Amino acid sequence: MIVEMLEKEGRLIKDVLCDSWEELVDILADPILKEGLVEPEFVESAKEAVREFGGYMVLLEDIAFFHGKPEVGVNELALTLALLKEPVYVCEKRVRAAFLLAAVDNVSHRGLLKELFMFMDDEECLELLRNAVDADAIMSKFKEVDNSSETIV
Repeated sequence: MIVEMLEKEGRLIKDVLCDSWEELVDILADPILKEGLVEPEFVESAKEAVREFGGYMVLLEDIAFFHGKPEVGVNELALTLALLKEPVYVCEKRVRAAFLLAAVDNVSHRGLLKELFMFMDDEECLELLRNAVDADAIMSKFKEVDNSSETIV
């Protein structure tokens, strides 16, 4: 599911330069806004979640998982990934790679989250994300982990 989502045009955003996490959220949201998968109020919801709850969206060193409320402006399940040339900070936590998850409800994205956490359990995948340089290697690693999980199930 993650591989299919990130392979769509513009969903894996490389060489991102931005001045703040707010700008990063805007950059992450842009492709799915253009596709009509989310509405502008979703983007504001994702920013509000950071303002309200702080840096918990940086779940792993250098990797952020932004999201907003499912009931606020999400038309279809979506995921984007940005690889930053220079880090930004969320409540003093450095971010080099960031995902934006848009979920239509509290249930439908569970499979996607399960896949994400499976990828995050792979140290090579984490290093590729933390280095935030080689998008092709990141996608190859996502595909490799995805294929290995299909043989386990």
